[in-house]
This record gives sequence, structure tokens and C-alpha cells, in this order.
Amino acid sequence: MHYLTKEHRPLLLFISFVALIRLLLAPFVGLGVDEAHYVLYGINLDWSYFDHPPLVGWTDAFFTSIFGVNEFGARFGAIIIGFFTSLFVYQLIYDIDKNPKTAFIAVLALHASFLFNALFIMLLPDTFLFLLVIPIIWTVIKIEQNSSLKYWIFLAILLGIGGLAKYTAILFIVPILLYVIIKKRWDLLFSIKLIPAIMIALLFISPVIYWNILHNWISFTYQSDHVVGTKHINWSSIISSIGAQFGAYNPLLFPVAFYGLYKAFKSKNDTLFLSGLFGAVLITFFTYASLFKPALPHWSALFYLLFIPIGSYYILEHSQKYKKYLFGSIGFGLLLSSITYIELDFKFIPQPDYQSLHRDIYGWDIIMKEANSLIKDNNNEALAVTNWTLASRAMFYNYPYKSNIFLIDNRFDQFDLWQKGSPLGKDLIIIDTHFFHKDMAAYLKCDSITQDKSFDITLNNHKVNTINLLTCKNFQGVK
Repeated sequence: MHYLTKEHRPLLLFISFVALIRLLLAPFVGLGVDEAHYVLYGINLDWSYFDHPPLVGWTDAFFTSIFGVNEFGARFGAIIIGFFTSLFVYQLIYDIDKNPKTAFIAVLALHASFLFNALFIMLLPDTFLFLLVIPIIWTVIKIEQNSSLKYWIFLAILLGIGGLAKYTAILFIVPILLYVIIKKRWDLLFSIKLIPAIMIALLFISPVIYWNILHNWISFTYQSDHVVGTKHINWSSIISSIGAQFGAYNPLLFPVAFYGLYKAFKSKNDTLFLSGLFGAVLITFFTYASLFKPALPHWSALFYLLFIPIGSYYILEHSQKYKKYLFGSIGFGLLLSSITYIELDFKFIPQPDYQSLHRDIYGWDIIMKEANSLIKDNNNEALAVTNWTLASRAMFYNYPYKSNIFLIDNRFDQFDLWQKGSPLGKDLIIIDTHFFHKDMAAYLKCDSITQDKSFDITLNNHKVNTINLLTCKNFQGVK
């Protein structure tokens, strides 16, 4: 497809405009918990990491080496991925009946889904899978049509990159196997070309395997607990997980996605049918996981990435009433997403104390400046937080300073591998926030605990957060 031709111009203009808006917005919005955590991956380069494979960290390291360790450098990769993912979604729908208008509306529907307007600006492990899933589907179809070694190698590379991005990429193998079995292509299942493909995929994920050998396979233990974590079914967990998806992906487009899944399974188009297998496997796995532990809404993003556009395509085949519903849903989503982007940049909407949209992403530069103003001796004093979500942002925004910072808790995680030296015996400046407040006297072993400073992070005369800075003299551990 030649995207520069006239019929595809609306798509290119739209996704270029959106990418430009995101690039302009990126430097003016503080990093969230996960974003900051993965930039720390890039600062502390390694073969792999405790909670995820290394690709997100390697990518952050590359872009921050170009643009600096800042919000723009942290987000540039995600914005580029969002641009090309939109192209792939457009191509997926366009290939059905060569209708550029229908394909463009499907891309509009994707961007009218609220969470994708966040995920296409935040570089997460999931972000890479957005870029990979449709090319993987296309490549499997190519192998079915022409079992050339070059397609097997390309599939192995794509799956290997997926394994470097996120452990759940292993799920991609399931719909591929199901497709081959349903199609009764036993020649593909037992092809000699599988051997070099498997070897190439293993070569790609070898950094993950090597790191886990060195660290007693802790990543795999963590992920199995993180996704499921318990053997007892919790019905409130699945209700809250479905509710979160319902809100995160636009309540009006939520049923569109499942309609798209239904229609894909009935389709005689092999690409759509294989997409249906991918969607069914992904949504089934994360729904099952949510029976035991609430699933974060972005975990199922791949399902909605595929089926909000596919569902939109099928709705456009119906009567004017259904088309009006779709156009209304898209208009609602784009309007609300635009307002959110404007608010993130200009911060003009007054919001009640401690209920601000910005509470996780605003003020950490101020917090770390104030905390470092209390440090007089870097050899004997350090900063500390008591929750990992605070640690990721505190460490990122502490990057320009010379002080050391510790996470003080009882959980073993990536921060324990990063921390240099021991906090024992040091005087710690504890950063205590409104949302993660602790009774430090009951939590920490210190000779004494004194409050040094208290201040509010405010926007539009409303409190976003309240910070207390306390000194723990001669820290001796957690009680």
C-alpha cells in the first residue's frame, strides 16, 4: 500500500496531527508510576529485570540518550509506536474490502477509546505488543499461503521481540497453534522450518533467560504471583476488572469490541478469523486471571486494539441507526480525550482537594527539590520512601541530584537490586505523602523521628497532595 496517495491522506493527516499533539504535550506532564519505573530501567541497563523483560528499558535508554533523561525522552518511543500501530490497524481493516473511508473510521474509533490515548504516550512493555500483534497475524497468514523460510524467520523475530517486551507474549503461540490445527495444516505444525525459527526466537529472548539464571528465576516467580497470586476465586475482583475495562475503553465502544469478536469468528476471511483467535485467547486469559486478582485495564489492551476497529467495520455494514451509534460513540470519545489532553497541559479545571486528575503525575520535581534542600552530608544522609510507587517517581526526579535514595519496605523487588549500599546507620529524610501516609514511629527503627517540613502541592488553589519530610536519626530497619 502506498500511504501517500490521495485516498489515504485523511489517515496520514489525522495520525500525524495526533502524534504532533502528543509530542507537544509530552514534556509538560509529569511521569506516572510505571513510566518512571521503566525510565529507571534505562538508567540502570541490564540484561533483564525483576518484573519485566528488558526491551522497554533498552528503548528508554536509547531515546533518553538522545533527548535527555526527561519526560520527552521517556515518551518519544511510545508516540512513534502509536503512529505506526495506527497504520497497521488501518491496513488491517483496509485489506478487507479496500475501502479507505471505513478503515479511517476504524482508526478514529481506536483513538476514541480513552486508554489508548494514554497508552500511545506512555512507554510500557505492553506498548511494543501493539506494534507486533498485527504483523504477527499477517505473517502467520503468509506462512499458510507460502511456507517460505523467510516468513518463518520473520515470525520468529517478531515473537522473539515480543518475548523481550512482555512475558504474556507467550500467549501469542496459543492462537497460532489453534489456527494451524483448525485449518488442519499438519505440514506447518511439523515443518522442519520450525527448528531454525525456534532457535532464532530463543536467541532473541536469551538475555531474559541469562538474567533469570543469574537471579534464581525470580522474574517468573514474580509474574505468576502478580497475574494470579491466589487460588481463591474473588467475584468482586472480576466485577471490578470488567468495570475498569468498561470505563477505560469508552463505555460506548466496549460492546463494539465484543461484537467485532463475534463477527470475526463467523468471517471467512482468514486474517479476521485468526484475529478472533488472538482476541479470544487474550480476553479469556485475563478474564480468568481477574477471577483471583483485579486485572489492570491495560493488560487486555491488545484485545481492544484489534476489536474496537474490527467491530466498527462491521457496524458500518448495518443500518443508519447503528452507524449513528458508532459515530456518536467516536465523537464522544474523541471529545472527552481532547478535553483530557487539554487539561493535562493547561491544568485549568478546578478539582476537589486530593481528588485531582494530576495527583500521581504532578509535583514530584518540587518534592525532590524540597527534600534535597535538607541534605547536608551525602555520606551520612539519604532520602527514603516507604512504597515502591513513590520510589519510581522519587528516583526519576532525583536524577539531577547527588543524594542517594532508598525504598524502605519489606517487599523484595527491583529496587533492592538497584539500591547502592545500605541505609542502615544513616540519617534518612523520609518523604511521606497524603496517599501513602504511614506512622513512621510505628514503622521505622530510629533513634528519633522529627518532622522537618510540611507543604502542599496545589493546583488552582486546591490541594493535589500533602508532603511531610521527616528525619529518621540512625535508621536501624523496619519494625
